[in-house]
Amino acid sequence: MKRRVSTIAAALMLYAVLALTVSGQEITIRGRLARTVESGGWLIISEKGERTGKYLLLNPQLFQKESWFRLGAEVEASGAVKNDVMTIYQEGTAFEARTMRPITKAGNSRRHRRRRVT
Repeated sequence: MKRRVSTIAAALMLYAVLALTVSGQEITIRGRLARTVESGGWLIISEKGERTGKYLLLNPQLFQKESWFRLGAEVEASGAVKNDVMTIYQEGTAFEARTMRPITKAGNSRRHRRRRVT
């Protein structure tokens, strides 16, 4: 009986570690800023590369005061997908941005406008 309980506990711990690793992995997304259907939400819509889709910004308030943060702006954001988060917004994969910066027309990001979350 103890062995069975130990095996189940070990399996659950392994599952928890793997789930945290997958959901906490840092990724970089490039796309354009868009509003959610519901009021107050922001998305990064990525249409190129391997990370295509809609990413719901969980922390847009950290970047909203930047002059480049506006509807349609091309941005590059680094952060983590958060699969264990519930929101009132009905679209996009929950994404917590650690850094975000605009992308210029030439495809380069402007480093002097970078905002880092600590």
